Amino acid sequence: MAKRTFKRRGGPSRQKPRTQTPRTAMLNLHRLGSFKYDLREILNASPMDKSTIPTVVANIIAKASRVSILETKDYIREMEQQEVLDKIAADDTCTLLDRYSKWR
Repeated sequence: MAKRTFKRRGGPSRQKPRTQTPRTAMLNLHRLGSFKYDLREILNASPMDKSTIPTVVANIIAKASRVSILETKDYIREMEQQEVLDKIAADDTCTLLDRYSKWR
């Protein structure tokens, strides 16, 4: 039986160069459920208004998954300056973001 050879489609001139985009730390979406749980535990333990917790959680998840972890930390520090979050909850949330981050 004859060995079958396969033709390659295109050669070195056909391949497009891949441009490298800078990688940024973002939220690991595969662990989103446990991140949400831990974040709600931190915010429920803090002395913040309980009606604002869902809004803060949604904003943190949106920024961390779409923009970057650094932008999210800046947002958390702004919330701390506006006295929506206290210092302990802000520090714990930033540590939590570091734990659940992934380079994308």
